Amino acid sequence: MSQTTRPAQKLKFVPKEHGASFMSVHSLLLGIVAGFAAGGRQWVGLLLALGFGVLVLPITAAVSVWSHPKLKEAARRRVAWLLVLFAALGIGALLLGPALQLIQLGAVGAIGAAAYALIRTSTAARATPTQLAAIACISLLAPLAWLLIAGATGPWAWSAAASFAAFGGTVPYVQERVRRRRFQEMTLAERAKGGSKALGWQLVVLSCACVAAASGAVSALVPIAYVPGATKTTVALLRPESRPPLKRIGYLETGISTLFAVLAGIGLGIS
Repeated sequence: MSQTTRPAQKLKFVPKEHGASFMSVHSLLLGIVAGFAAGGRQWVGLLLALGFGVLVLPITAAVSVWSHPKLKEAARRRVAWLLVLFAALGIGALLLGPALQLIQLGAVGAIGAAAYALIRTSTAARATPTQLAAIACISLLAPLAWLLIAGATGPWAWSAAASFAAFGGTVPYVQERVRRRRFQEMTLAERAKGGSKALGWQLVVLSCACVAAASGAVSALVPIAYVPGATKTTVALLRPESRPPLKRIGYLETGISTLFAVLAGIGLGIS
């Protein structure tokens, strides 16, 4: 009897959780759109922002297997040389400016990355704190791109919160969609109760965005940007569970995330 051997595990260049890759792209897109909407025309800054975005994915993939017995050495070597490239881009960004705000953002990013690494080593990869910590770090790509393209214009710092508010809501949403697949049938009341965290997240985010728009702090486009995602969450969690093809889910999520990034980016940039 022949014995099949498992292929050797390899360190990937993107995180195993593909959602993190898409969030990185869309958070970066939000910042780029916002920067140009705010009047920025710094093309060198755009190239630097794209460079940072490219480096985030392999760094995140390496950190996610930091404690893996067979991959930790390769992961730590990768992080070491990628951080050198990251530092080189950082020097270029500081020379371009605005230096003070970039240093502040870098300090927040360093604290966030350390917190993510600590949480990741002490909890499961799919645990809520781990996923939210990763999304918080990824969300910093939005203000980074904005600063590099347009400088410290408008509510640039709020772009991180806008990104986190949108993508952080996917954590309880996905968890509930996975949980309810164990059940044959659920009543509407049971579906609403099970999805209360995800639905509550959307309600809080939409309410805060509407208050910010009503006060004149941001454009009305910002709350509008959250409507497609909130609608998808509400409809998917309140109707009977279905099993659509993965490609269809991917296309829907990509379309909603892209629409959010563009609308929120414009809304914040013109605020």
